[in-house]
Amino acid sequence: MNNLRFFLVAPKDAILADVIACAKAAVSAGDCASIVIYENATAQDVSVLQELGLAVLLADVEPRIVSRLKADGLHVTSSEFNLLDLRMSLTKDTMVGLDCGTSRHAAMEASEQGADYVAFHQKAQITGEPLVKWWNELAEIPAVPLDAATLEEATILAKHSDFIRPSDAMWQNAEAATRIITELSLKLK
Repeated sequence: MNNLRFFLVAPKDAILADVIACAKAAVSAGDCASIVIYENATAQDVSVLQELGLAVLLADVEPRIVSRLKADGLHVTSSEFNLLDLRMSLTKDTMVGLDCGTSRHAAMEASEQGADYVAFHQKAQITGEPLVKWWNELAEIPAVPLDAATLEEATILAKHSDFIRPSDAMWQNAEAATRIITELSLKLK
C-alpha cells in the first residue's frame, strides 16, 4: 500500500474551474496520480492540472485533440474507438487507457493493443475475486478500479491495486476534496 495513488475522475457535467479548485485541494492532501476530464478543456486548463503534478487524461476525444491540448493521454470509455488505431495515431509517450467494464476479455485485448492501463468497474462485478487482483497477478500494465470507493471499499481494493478512485463527493468543493483525500490517505497508510 506504500505506492498507492489516487486516480481522479471529474464529473462529466462539472465546470472546469471547479474541477481545478478541487484537484488543487486533492493534490495538497494526498498522492494523486492523474485526472480524467470529460468536458471540453482548454490547453490552459490542461496545463494548470499538469502543473499540479497530475497526468491529464481526456475521455473519449479524437487523438488530435489530445495532441493539440498537450494532454498526457486518452481515457477510452466508448467501444466506438479502435484502441489499436488510437495507439498508432498518438505519440509513443501519450497514455491510452480503456474502461473495460467487468470484461476480462476486453482487458486482455486492450493490453495486446498497447493500452497503458485498464480500468474495471468493481461494483458491477457480481461474484469472485476483485478484478484488479486477478489482473495485477496476470499482467504488467496497471489496473484501475474505476468505481468511486468508500473508505471500506478502498481498504479492500488497496490490497490489490496501486490506484484508488476517491468518492465523487470530493467534487462538491475544495474542502470536501481535502477531507476525502486526507481520510483515504490516513486510512490506507
